[in-house]
Amino acid sequence: MAEMMRAVVWDGPGKASIRQRPIPSPGPGQALIEVQYNGLCSTDYPIVEGQVEGAWPGMVLGHEPVGPVLTLGEGVHGLKVGQRVALDTMIACGECRFCKQGHTELCTHSDEIGFSVDGNWTDFAVLPAANLHVLPEQVGDLEGTMIEALTCQLGAVEALDVRFGESVAIIGSGLAALTFIQLLRLKGAGIIAISLRDHPERIGLARKFGGDPVIHNQSLKTLREHPRIAQDDGFDLAIDAVGTQETALSAISLARRGGKVLLYGLSNEVIDQFPLGMTIFRNLTLFGRTSAPRMWEPAIDLVARGVLQLKPMISEVVELEQVPDIITQKIPRGNTLKRIIRIHRGLS
Repeated sequence: MAEMMRAVVWDGPGKASIRQRPIPSPGPGQALIEVQYNGLCSTDYPIVEGQVEGAWPGMVLGHEPVGPVLTLGEGVHGLKVGQRVALDTMIACGECRFCKQGHTELCTHSDEIGFSVDGNWTDFAVLPAANLHVLPEQVGDLEGTMIEALTCQLGAVEALDVRFGESVAIIGSGLAALTFIQLLRLKGAGIIAISLRDHPERIGLARKFGGDPVIHNQSLKTLREHPRIAQDDGFDLAIDAVGTQETALSAISLARRGGKVLLYGLSNEVIDQFPLGMTIFRNLTLFGRTSAPRMWEPAIDLVARGVLQLKPMISEVVELEQVPDIITQKIPRGNTLKRIIRIHRGLS
């Protein structure tokens, strides 16, 4: 009889449970990893609510695993048993125009682990070896679960082509907004203003990471009161890291003439009364960004060298048995910034 493992399964809108599944074996081009920790991502909640196209009842959830390689399938090169790895979730076709141009994130026939194929809130996971990235010892397990998200934010900042001294407005209170502050500081931005909710821990982190000014529970007009921003009639860059109609329109309104706007917060929102005329006449450039596979090496390097901090944003480490109640919000999300799931149990 096959040895069994635990898996968190989506049972349909608003439902999730822990089930027993056979421990899988890797096929050609695959690796079996023992999942030590896994992230709980903000995008997992809309999956459970049935809002993500491609997800299907009965699928295993989760997409931010870290753990050692146990066994390798045939034809795997460049990866060794025992190496600790993190996962790039995108599975590209390799054949479409975008894949051939090196932009696998734009693949027209892609799947994504944990979104449209089985994920890895499991004790063990078989994953494409080509999607695994080796973590150096300087990167801890908890930090490793956050690097997949970091690659997305790095790709977004790269697209904005930030110049030294440029002013930036960020709307958001979550992991992405706080990470953007750090990345923009590293890029040499000048004023980095952030508007966030009245969460003392997050306000403290925003200031620690270099947000200035940091405003909360105030009108966005407060962001424009800095003399330089008033003189320029807006910010060089404006970022919506929330993803609602209100925050997207606010970000557009904060950009100066000729400025750039990053729409980063993921949601299914449709914007009514889009300011088309203002966008055209103010000569604004709008960016939408998610995955950035080419950013894995820079992301790992930044964390390994300690120039970008992820640990301070981890609020809680939970056990796998708690996850169904957390993801269905029987346990309230509250002010928790980032939850990491401890999974390791080992073979019996």
